[in-house]
Amino acid sequence: MDNTSIADRAAEISELSHSIANFLAKSGQPEPSFEHGLPDALNGNSPNSDDEAIANRMKLLGLLDEFKDLLSDPASHLSPESRNPCLSVHSIARLRIADHVPKEGIDITDLAKKLNLDQNIVRRLMAHAATYHVFFQPERDYFVHTASSRLLAENDGMRSWLLTGIEESLAASMRIPDVLEKYGYSEDPEKSAWSMHNSTKLPVFVALNEMPERGMTFSKAMAWHSQLPGFSAHHLIDHLPFKDSKSPTTIVDVGGGYGHIAQALASHNPNFQCVVQDLSEPVAQGEKILPQELQGRVRFEVHDFFKEQPIKDADVYLLRHTLHDWSNKYAMKVLKCLIPALKSGGKIVINDRIIPDFGEAHYLLERESRDYDFYMFTLTNAQERTLLDWENLLRVTDSRLKMTRVSRPEKSFFAIMEVTLEE
Repeated sequence: MDNTSIADRAAEISELSHSIANFLAKSGQPEPSFEHGLPDALNGNSPNSDDEAIANRMKLLGLLDEFKDLLSDPASHLSPESRNPCLSVHSIARLRIADHVPKEGIDITDLAKKLNLDQNIVRRLMAHAATYHVFFQPERDYFVHTASSRLLAENDGMRSWLLTGIEESLAASMRIPDVLEKYGYSEDPEKSAWSMHNSTKLPVFVALNEMPERGMTFSKAMAWHSQLPGFSAHHLIDHLPFKDSKSPTTIVDVGGGYGHIAQALASHNPNFQCVVQDLSEPVAQGEKILPQELQGRVRFEVHDFFKEQPIKDADVYLLRHTLHDWSNKYAMKVLKCLIPALKSGGKIVINDRIIPDFGEAHYLLERESRDYDFYMFTLTNAQERTLLDWENLLRVTDSRLKMTRVSRPEKSFFAIMEVTLEE
């Protein structure tokens, strides 16, 4: 364990803070504020971000998190009531309370009238959220927007992401011990904590098709999240085998949805021929939105990836953010269905998250990935994986499958793992 003194920790925090402040001043950018959020240089989702400034910001956040926990009662680390913005922010998002707060702010009397709710509960919701810097209270019973509350009002995708995280993932995660007691460690998606929480024998994605309002919120959330720069196709393209091929190259995007990645690939290299495989609904939608200039080089095919791959001898079989939806039991089936189609020199490319393993990254970065791991376990009994997990998955699927190259683009959410079949 780290026994650094609090004085030394404080000194390092001060040094990093001054370094960030000096950089922002020299580059003419404002310092972070609750009102406006992060300047571009410190915002990893901005195209104008600065790598060194972001690295210092992440290091500072790690030090501050450690400092706070070090000076907290150990019991508070285990107590959900000690820090839980969801208690108020959930209702604020669901009831669209932020939408009713004008730029100049609003008092509780007027806000309660707009919402047709009792002043007492509106005051309590807003005051609680303000303690987490979601709204600011400059005077008694008067609230104005912060960067966070403004985001809830102006970005419906972010609002959907928050609601999905709370209502689908967090709420259902409370049933994890129940499913473990009932099923042990089941890898079947219909025996997940989400399915138990919702009293259904259907897997989450099937069940949500029968819940139009919740399904729409979930879809909006995923659409918003997939637009973040960390999901950008250029990270994959920059590290794809055969990316600069001068001869015809066939890429099969297995579980490729509406074909957005295939479009990006085909646009990058005129020699790429892309086939997008998925179930009938996304295939039909993908064909409708395919740009005219890519027709003939991107085509769609209905295919269940739990059945043998019908396209033989492609150069690349791409699995992008697909296997994380499935436990090892089912991920193995997907991989096994590709093996008969692989030619000598052909590649399976897995474009997915790699959880930092022990000692590989600061615990805040590892924590984020392991949070996603339990979201997937909650929803479908699936998992995110460390590099060792990925290698073990290949080994138990078929000992001939070898990971031959791993690329981890710095600003990408996903790694690019090349897999070949040993002859």
